[in-house]
Amino acid sequence: MSQSNGLVTERYDPKGMRAHAFHLFSCVTLVITGWYMAKQFNMCTLDAWQFIPYENVRFFHMFAALIFIMAVWIFIPYNLVTSGHLLSEIFFIPDAIQLKNQFLSLFGRAEYPRFIIVDEKSGHYKNKLHPFIKLMVIPENIAIFLIVLSGVIMYDPEFAIWQESVKPAILYGIGHISPWFNMAPIGFVRTIHQWAMYWFVVELALHFGFLGMDPRTLKYFNAIFVNGKESMDQYTEIIREPHKEKSKGRHHPVVVLK
Repeated sequence: MSQSNGLVTERYDPKGMRAHAFHLFSCVTLVITGWYMAKQFNMCTLDAWQFIPYENVRFFHMFAALIFIMAVWIFIPYNLVTSGHLLSEIFFIPDAIQLKNQFLSLFGRAEYPRFIIVDEKSGHYKNKLHPFIKLMVIPENIAIFLIVLSGVIMYDPEFAIWQESVKPAILYGIGHISPWFNMAPIGFVRTIHQWAMYWFVVELALHFGFLGMDPRTLKYFNAIFVNGKESMDQYTEIIREPHKEKSKGRHHPVVVLK
């Protein structure tokens, strides 16, 4: 093993960069339009929608929601699976050990872990994400699931089967829970949607705040939004280990387990 030797490798391919850009754009649009609609609804006045009409705000909100769902549940998972490194971006026991060592390093009781691990020969990442970022994926996706589920329930398409059967059945089931909170079913769903959004905003703040404390923030920004490349530094672990996919000929496997 060795530290950085001037190696420059591809951290994100064009597909990953586009998916992250769509994710960021849709997140910002959803938060702004969603907050505005919630604020105007809470005003309960006749002139509440004079600044921006409800129909316009709702159109941008739904358009961003479609992009958001495609980015989070289609593009990003597809890129992870087809990259052959799906498991390397999921929080496992080694990541928990790295988090512990990072905490202990603050008191001089352990070496700060070099969590970026790259195979020098193939240029592949064995690990590219900080363990805390991986850990955030779990509560983040819980918030996303609640946001999408409650948003779908509030969505009001003019389909007879939805209007007459599906949506009433869902609200009937929720009606057994909402009285515990002294709310009507649709009000309870709207509250879940709004507070799940706040939850997600906190996740975003932690994400940006955590990256902002890293002196290599600009390097990560360039990799994800500009050129996809990353130059290795003293915090990178360079290894010489044949990658599993190299032994499978020219065919790139869907998932590489090592």
